[in-house]
Amino acid sequence: MENQVSIRDRWLGAVCYLSVFVFLPILSSDKSDFLARHCRQGFALFFAEMVGLILVWVIAGTIGQIPLLGFLIVILVWLIFFVVFLPLTVLGFVRAMFGETWRIPYLDELSDRVPIH
Repeated sequence: MENQVSIRDRWLGAVCYLSVFVFLPILSSDKSDFLARHCRQGFALFFAEMVGLILVWVIAGTIGQIPLLGFLIVILVWLIFFVVFLPLTVLGFVRAMFGETWRIPYLDELSDRVPIH
């Protein structure tokens, strides 16, 4: 657990996990190490969500055109999308609000490459 994380940093860290709102804390002028870490992870999660969303749209536009089977596949892909990303978003939000840092499984390497300091 981080020592003496301000309420401002906790809220901004939590906002990092709310999809496109990640840009609000990123554009913040002064960032603590705690906030910078959550900004990097929030941006990596946002990037992965956008890639997943594009993938779902491609599947819906191609395989989704098959009657009944395509519809069922698209529903399954959307369900997988939400089952993967919704818990990560909620967990990141809650961890930031409690002033904790954590590493998102499988997105950790990507988040370390995001140049936010």
